[in-house]
Amino acid sequence: MKNGAKNGAVQKWLPILGALVIAIGALVVGSRGGGAPTNNERTASIASRVKCPTCQGLTVEQSKTPLAVDIREQIARQVELGESDSKIISGLTSSYGNSILTNPPATGAGAVVWVAPIAFVILAFAALAMALRRWTRSTTREVTDDDLAAIARAKGALQ
Repeated sequence: MKNGAKNGAVQKWLPILGALVIAIGALVVGSRGGGAPTNNERTASIASRVKCPTCQGLTVEQSKTPLAVDIREQIARQVELGESDSKIISGLTSSYGNSILTNPPATGAGAVVWVAPIAFVILAFAALAMALRRWTRSTTREVTDDDLAAIARAKGALQ
C-alpha cells in the first residue's frame, strides 16, 4: 500500500474517532454524581422506597394522604438530624413491617419474591433444552431390502 493511501485512510477516520472520543468523554463526565445529595433529595429518595400504608400502588412520596404526609415529615426530620438512610428505613420497617418497602429485602419470605421468577426461568430453559434434545435426537436405522424395493416401486410409478 502506498504511503499516500495510508494517510488518506487515516485522514478519513480521524474525525470519526475524534467525535467518538469526545462522546465517550461526555458520557463519563455526565454520569458522575453532582456530590452529596441535599436533605430534600435524600428525603425524596427514601420516601420513594416506602409504600403508602393506606394507598394502593403509591409510594409515600407520591401520596397525598395524611398518613403519607406524616411519614414524609418523619423522614425529613430524621434526615435533618443526620440519621442514615438505612436507619430511617429500619425504623419504618419496625413500625410497619417489611411490606411497607417497595423492594422487600431478599431474606425469609421476601427471598421467595426474588428467587421464584429466576428459578422459574431456569427450569423453563432446562425443560426446553430437554425437549429440543429429544426432538433432535436422530434415530438411525439400516435400510432394508424392503425399503429399497419400495423406493424402486415409487420411482417406477413416477416415470
